[in-house]
Amino acid sequence: MLEILVGASIITASFLGVLTVFDRLTKASRQMMELTQANFLLEEGLEAARIWRDTSWTNLGDWSSETEYYLIWSSGKWVTSTINTFLDGKFERKIKLEAVSRDGDSDDIVVNGGADDPGTKLITAAVAWRASGATTTKTVSTYLTRLF
Repeated sequence: MLEILVGASIITASFLGVLTVFDRLTKASRQMMELTQANFLLEEGLEAARIWRDTSWTNLGDWSSETEYYLIWSSGKWVTSTINTFLDGKFERKIKLEAVSRDGDSDDIVVNGGADDPGTKLITAAVAWRASGATTTKTVSTYLTRLF
């Protein structure tokens, strides 16, 4: 009888260990999937800004540098909105366009001072989502220059 009890305990402990490992692997897989989706959404936001740049640089000049915009795919093209929309009911994506200043002597981009460069803009894309009771935010920034 004692041997059966010890054997059942060992089998139960082994089964619980396997379930715990499976649960942790499932959570890690879900987190990696969310991170991959967020990275693709960030890149898509930058690509939308590049499309606007290539279409008409003056469109970017109409943006307020203090406003964060949300991207919406409407009628076969990207449009912006100031109303928050969640992608897949989970991800919040916003973009912000800022003016760029350059140093008069070396023509380097500077944070403070310098002269405004109307042919360059700083675009920042951000994606946020809630997971496991916390909000995760990823951002990426790049410079856009007037090419055409």
